[in-house]
Amino acid sequence: MGKYFIYGGILILLLFCGCQPMVQKKKRIIAFSQCIGNDAWRQTMLEEMKRELSFNPDIDFLYRDAHGDNNVQINQIRELVKQDIDLLIVSPNEAEPLTPIVDSVFQRNIPVIVTDRKTSSGQYNAYVGADNLAIGKLAGQYSRTILQNNGSIGLVTGLSGTSASIEREKGFMQQIGDAKGIRTSGIIHGGWEKNKAYLETRRHIDQMIQSDIIFTFNDQMAMGVKKALDEAQIKKDIKIIGVDALPGPGNGLEQIIQGKMFASILYPTGGAEAIRTALAIINHQNYRRENILATSVIDKTNAELLALQSDKIKQQQLDIDKRQEFITEQNKIYQSQKSVLNVLVVSLVLAVVFGGISIIVIRSNWEKNKHLEIQNSEILAQQKQIVEMNSQIQQAAEIKNNFFTNISHEFKTPLTLIIAPIEDLELRKDLPEEVKEQLSRVKRNAKKLQRLVTDLIDIHRISKSKIRLHASIVYIDPFIQQVIGSFKPLFKKNRISVSYINKTSLKEVWMDEYLMEQVLSNLLSNAIKHTSASGRIEIILEENNFKDYFYLRVLDNGLGIAPVDIEHIFDPFYQGAGSRNGSGIGLAYSKQIVELHHGQITVSSKPGHGSIFTLRMPIGNGHYEPAELAGFDSGEKPSFQQQDLLDTTAKVVDNNLSFRSNKSKSIMIVEDNDEIRDYLRSLLEQDYNLFLAKDAQQATSMMKTHFPDLVITDIMLPDGSGLDILKDIKAFYQTAHIPVILLSALANEETMLEGSKLMADDYITKPFNAELLRIRISNILQSRHQLKEKYSSNVEQFERTQAEQVNDSDRRFLNNLSAIVESKLSDQRLSVDGIANDLHLSRVQLYRKVKQLLDCSVNEYIVERRLKKAKSLMAEGLTINEIFSSVGFSSASYFASAFKRKYGQSPSAYKKEFDKK
Repeated sequence: MGKYFIYGGILILLLFCGCQPMVQKKKRIIAFSQCIGNDAWRQTMLEEMKRELSFNPDIDFLYRDAHGDNNVQINQIRELVKQDIDLLIVSPNEAEPLTPIVDSVFQRNIPVIVTDRKTSSGQYNAYVGADNLAIGKLAGQYSRTILQNNGSIGLVTGLSGTSASIEREKGFMQQIGDAKGIRTSGIIHGGWEKNKAYLETRRHIDQMIQSDIIFTFNDQMAMGVKKALDEAQIKKDIKIIGVDALPGPGNGLEQIIQGKMFASILYPTGGAEAIRTALAIINHQNYRRENILATSVIDKTNAELLALQSDKIKQQQLDIDKRQEFITEQNKIYQSQKSVLNVLVVSLVLAVVFGGISIIVIRSNWEKNKHLEIQNSEILAQQKQIVEMNSQIQQAAEIKNNFFTNISHEFKTPLTLIIAPIEDLELRKDLPEEVKEQLSRVKRNAKKLQRLVTDLIDIHRISKSKIRLHASIVYIDPFIQQVIGSFKPLFKKNRISVSYINKTSLKEVWMDEYLMEQVLSNLLSNAIKHTSASGRIEIILEENNFKDYFYLRVLDNGLGIAPVDIEHIFDPFYQGAGSRNGSGIGLAYSKQIVELHHGQITVSSKPGHGSIFTLRMPIGNGHYEPAELAGFDSGEKPSFQQQDLLDTTAKVVDNNLSFRSNKSKSIMIVEDNDEIRDYLRSLLEQDYNLFLAKDAQQATSMMKTHFPDLVITDIMLPDGSGLDILKDIKAFYQTAHIPVILLSALANEETMLEGSKLMADDYITKPFNAELLRIRISNILQSRHQLKEKYSSNVEQFERTQAEQVNDSDRRFLNNLSAIVESKLSDQRLSVDGIANDLHLSRVQLYRKVKQLLDCSVNEYIVERRLKKAKSLMAEGLTINEIFSSVGFSSASYFASAFKRKYGQSPSAYKKEFDKK
């Protein structure tokens, strides 16, 4: 049966091909950009173009009128070029502004014809128009003849900057320049418009009435001048000469015949010539580049003859247009009849063909229906089998999830019995420090095992969207060091070296600390499993170029991952061929946690060379929902992070860091003697977070990444002096607020004076009393805190007293901050990032600096300044609507709520009270 369809299709195709008309040649497009089209001369030009195009039906004509606006004409030319035109005709409004766009069209190999006015560069294919210089000279010669080289002439020029106006004035002046008896009574600019020429003549009527002849650069301006002279009732016979001599009612030719104008210089429009030149160019025929149109003087001696010729030509054109319309209509009727006939023939043939095919198809369908019934029954049986298998798979998955959930709960009982005795042992005071540290490590890892067991339940909860984030600010360096510290026994046991590098300026990130600890722990555990003895693990923190994402990479030089395993590495319960231990849930769980943070986790690996796991995490907290931020009142029970707070702040110790808690004050100790440095560490690590440096170079490097609350430094260091460290800290307003204690064996008066001059906060000599050192540290930090409490609760109060309470560096910082905020107070887009850029600080540095000195956030400071400004504007009598936008609030409602929250009453109520006073 298929062959019948093939034969029928071939027959239909042949019929359609036979009925198709001859393929028409693609129409070519000529575009015309007119500078201004509302005057009679340019309307005549357009009519001549259309008249010439009526003999060329294969041409599409696009017309644009710029209404005398340079920018509009430029945009119109750009729009015409986008329409794939074959040629552009342009009459520039002004030469200089239009030259670049006309040149760009010419340089794109699109032919360009310039008419009436030229561009400055001369980059065009052809020019069609009269010689404006010659017109000016002809007008000057004619004026000299009329005045017999003795008299006064007034000029009315066109639009300044147009080539036509410039050249006509130049030619006219050249012609009358050597006539000593001819004077110029005045020159006014009519802008080519009748009304403007009329207004300018009225303004300069005293000059113009001194003229014997007034030469206007077109007939429209001549009529405007005539009107102004008539209204002024000038008795003097002033001869008005124009340019154009257009036929038709209200144009120059009629004005000459009626005696309202003395004469006019014939200025051909060149519309027909422009179209003929365009056709020659696109048809690749010979053409002239410079097409200068002839001109002559039209006065009463020849005006009537020219008018008769024009009327005759117009009548002949009307006859041609009517005949063209008749031919077009006949072609439409012919095409319509031909189409109807074709449709009838095709329909008849199709009816016969499809009638025969239908008989064959009906006979064939009886047989196919029998086969379809058999296939349908088989498909239904297969669908039923698939439904049953899907149900079995869902039951198996549910059983698996329930198994892990139940076994997880069963693990919790023995874990509790392990943790409880350890906690009891920790309460004993007679245990050696080494035993206490081992007990603490056992307890921490038992807790971690307890949380990992809980993760088995969390996988099921995450899959049902039951886990909610509790994102908060996390100090990234201590966080990662803490997780690394938990694995130190394993690193030591397996002889694996580990390193952490922060290649960013990030100090704080927004994330759920508890969940992300599980992710990093899983990645480190996975790296340890697949890294052989004496291997290497690196943790690298980077950020992208746009500063909106950071990358946390965990690299190892272990066995690597086979390509077949990579695509399934994050699947739940999947274990690759090289997996030694584990249940296959760690990476799947990590992936779900990262995705909850709106991030991504990827892996790349080369077998035998190790693997790289990369976390791509957004920076900031704008990507979180309000319910995902810590502190959101959702009615949930405390998270595991809150329940295990003591564990997450457990002590992590290495050579350069002693981290106690994110909320503890931090101290940097710079001491080259190992024993004294260790003693200071043991003395202070219970109460403070410590950063330890053994020389000036290490201290300087650490200051770039850590901003301690206090610095203790020795003066005599192997690579420099503690006084240099003090000088550097106080020299930059990013760190100038940090107090510094000099701890040195030098007890001479000169060194103490030098330290005081460099603004050291205290000077303690060795040997020192440990309790005295602790007290002085506590007093300095407490004093700084009390100073903030006293002078930062109200920004305005602090600014009044800052000169007396802060050092020069802090004063400069606050002055700069105040100046920047004050200058941009009305800008609703004023942001922390913008202020930080102006102050050449990072966002974190600015936040800490303002928090340290003012004890408020940058946004709180901005709002405080805006409200202060608003109160002063109320005193000046401004309305609420005027005030809220002037001080940078986005809406009146936001302004009212902020004002009421600050001052306890609405702005309108405050203003009423102020007005009464």
